[in-house]
Amino acid sequence: MDKKEFDKVINACRFCLMCRHLCTVGNITYAETNTPRGQMLMLDCLGSEALEDTPETRKRMAEVLYECCYCGHCQNNCVSSFPHPDAIIAARAMVKEEDLPESVKELRKTVLKTGEYYGAPAQVTGKTDISGADILLYAGSYARNEAADTVKAAIALFDKSGVNYTLLSKEGGTGMASYLLGLPDEAQQSLDAEIDKINKLAPKKVVCLSPEDLRVFLGGVPSLNAGTLKAEPVGFVGYIHELIIAGKLKVKSADQASVAWHDGDQGGRFLGEYDAARNLLKEIPGLNYKELFWTKGEAASAGESGAIRLLNKKLAKEIADKRIDQVNDRGIDVLLVGSGEAQAQLASAAPKEIQIVHIADFLNKYV
Repeated sequence: MDKKEFDKVINACRFCLMCRHLCTVGNITYAETNTPRGQMLMLDCLGSEALEDTPETRKRMAEVLYECCYCGHCQNNCVSSFPHPDAIIAARAMVKEEDLPESVKELRKTVLKTGEYYGAPAQVTGKTDISGADILLYAGSYARNEAADTVKAAIALFDKSGVNYTLLSKEGGTGMASYLLGLPDEAQQSLDAEIDKINKLAPKKVVCLSPEDLRVFLGGVPSLNAGTLKAEPVGFVGYIHELIIAGKLKVKSADQASVAWHDGDQGGRFLGEYDAARNLLKEIPGLNYKELFWTKGEAASAGESGAIRLLNKKLAKEIADKRIDQVNDRGIDVLLVGSGEAQAQLASAAPKEIQIVHIADFLNKYV
């Protein structure tokens, strides 16, 4: 995000209260500084008589910027669609190293070393680095490192369909880890390197298991340019639905468990994709599907975005608790998610009687 766009967001949001009641973190902390208006007022006033520029002030400002969970509620419900979440990320990039919270400094060290949040990033195995495949399944950092079974479930679906696919033997991440930690140059370098590897394999489509990676490849993240990607990026859920419609995957009848879909941050509010999962689930005969009360753009965040789950585990847990309370109210047995991060966050808050299941794992029962 350039300075002109950044200043535009500050000048608009500092006077506006319209999204204040929707702020995920603000509704947990009840602190004005955690609301979009409070954040922009803070940035606008720094160095003025209203907010003296001192080391203490700068450190507190950095803490506030890294308490944003990057859920997209403010932008999604803004009548002018101001990109407030990415203005927060742009502000993070301007914070001096000495003013950063210690948790951010430590996580940055790992990201600068590996490009990801993980000290020794894991990789997928199987049909890797096959040139000219119809599909490249892009697992994503979280799934590779924290949810290997979900990657295996996705691969199993591809194997059942007979589709001509491949994977990258050495994924390096799409740059979102660096981007969210205020390192835009490093983020672009990571993305460029990843796109170069994909282009050399020349697949027709890149199927993203993570909605976050799909958003990057689609060019939906300000300051991250994915324009050199030659393959068409598509979402995992939508692509599996295509395979079912084409008859390449056969669907079995479901049991009577009550199932709901959690609309996540990246795929939902940022990409505006709410129907793909619902259309897919309609293909399963006998499925007892129920909508949550708060859905689509109004769905509460699980606390999976913005690196909040790594930087402030207590806050992330409180956000997940609030979403689970809404699930409890609807009598849901199985809550389906499209993001591994959301699955982990919600599972940390869910009672034993509610299963939090990734859509890839769930589909393997009925396909």
